[in-house]
Amino acid sequence: MSNERYSKKEASRIRNALKAISGLNSFIYKISKGKIWGKWAGKYPIMLLSVFGSKTGKIRNVPLIKVIHDNKPVLVASMGGMPMHPSWYFNVMANPRISVQIGSEKKYYLAKKLTDEEKDEMWPTICSFYPDYDQYKKNTQRNIGVFACEEKAMTNEWREWISENIDRGCDRNELYSILYHDGFHPELIASEMHANVGGFKLQPEKKESPKEENIQNMVHAFKNAHKEIPVYTDVGFKKDKLDESLHQKILTFYKENSASLQIENVAGGYIETDAEGSASHTIEMPNDLRDEVHQSLLNKAEDWSGIRLLPTYVYGVRIYNRGAILKPHRDREETHIIGVIINIDQKVHAPWGLEIEDHQRNNHEIFLSPGEVIFYESATLDHGRPMPLDGDSFVNVFCHYMPYINKAENSNEI
Repeated sequence: MSNERYSKKEASRIRNALKAISGLNSFIYKISKGKIWGKWAGKYPIMLLSVFGSKTGKIRNVPLIKVIHDNKPVLVASMGGMPMHPSWYFNVMANPRISVQIGSEKKYYLAKKLTDEEKDEMWPTICSFYPDYDQYKKNTQRNIGVFACEEKAMTNEWREWISENIDRGCDRNELYSILYHDGFHPELIASEMHANVGGFKLQPEKKESPKEENIQNMVHAFKNAHKEIPVYTDVGFKKDKLDESLHQKILTFYKENSASLQIENVAGGYIETDAEGSASHTIEMPNDLRDEVHQSLLNKAEDWSGIRLLPTYVYGVRIYNRGAILKPHRDREETHIIGVIINIDQKVHAPWGLEIEDHQRNNHEIFLSPGEVIFYESATLDHGRPMPLDGDSFVNVFCHYMPYINKAENSNEI
């Protein structure tokens, strides 16, 4: 004899009825921001779960009893104690990137199915929000699924990461895919990248390269060792020269690839123009040339800064166009602590200076000729080119390093 309260036939009939009610409830809850039909049986507050359909990929909205634990929603796949899981259970299992709306507030989460032990521990809390859950559990032999939700919000660090990689001219589908595979909700990613969700093509998950993994480990070690970025030099910047053969190599690369220009959409809007067209373009550089730039300048950067450095990023060739303005700013704190600006080429009617503050907050204007470089503490000093470029082009390459933290420094952290 079955221990199920409902036969499959009864459950199927009830589920179809609930599906129709659920759809209407979701619609009214969403547009009224929970002010109408915001309670089950007029007594128990509900919340609106949005999940991607596992087969269609479309958003499915489902009203659920509001259950909160540690200020985060808990999803209970009770289905009234019927013998089958609700459809949304399979959708969440297939794609745990969800959103939950409570009243007018909508947040994004990663859902994690609780183990039986975790569920048993949380069950009294669950029933405190809706006592009938205990009866639902008795109605079926099915193991009712329960999901905890961990908020997946876009932090400033991730926003900076998006900005930096867009500046580098990285493929937007690749950036979207990295964020998606890290657990971010597609709606949240699209909002941050000022695009439509349907405009992206998801790429297979890529494993982090050993170099990138090393950089991220060093960022963690640096944050543990320093509450603030130290000052490494007396003034904060130094003008020097690039190896002549390397300058010619980059210049040749730039000229041979001028047909591969990409319009640069700079996140943060710190590059503007008072002329028509784009303020800047970029050309992606091959990895071997990036590595050569890093290694060529490493010894000079270490001698000047007085510290051991880890090469982090070399950005592609940036071409500033007529009328371009670079607003005063500081570079990314995690990986751009020591920077190098390399001037490759310029076609100008008047010199275009870099305005930079020293550590005493005195203002300086520095002019570069092709083949010259500026070493500077780019994460701690304001720098920019606030005067419009008077000329056709100004071509730079940007190279960045961060302090190398050894195990002894990291073990002495506070």
